[in-house]
Amino acid sequence: MNLVMQPTPETCGQACIAMITGNSVEDVIRDMETSGPTSIGQLIEALDRCGVRHAERNTRISKKNPVPHPCSILTVHTNAGYTHWVLLNEGKYYDPEFGLIEGEYTFGKITSFLGIYL
Repeated sequence: MNLVMQPTPETCGQACIAMITGNSVEDVIRDMETSGPTSIGQLIEALDRCGVRHAERNTRISKKNPVPHPCSILTVHTNAGYTHWVLLNEGKYYDPEFGLIEGEYTFGKITSFLGIYL
């Protein structure tokens, strides 16, 4: 997995799709037809178009599901007050805004995840 940084403050979702698919973030932005904020539905549609297997839906972190799937797109509510997409893979956080993070994620609270089956 290669880290892809988001080219603008609102393209974290597109950067996560680029990391998963190996496409450039510019190609993903063009394919998704948005350079703005993305919903989980838009991310799922982009994964489907690229033939990437994934969970059926986003799963909330809870007592029943306390740990994300080993490869997941994470929903993070940042310490700065906005929602952000981050890719988790093999115990590392590929954050398109803050970079590669090993160890504990401290830029916000992870609230849900979409499992990716690579």
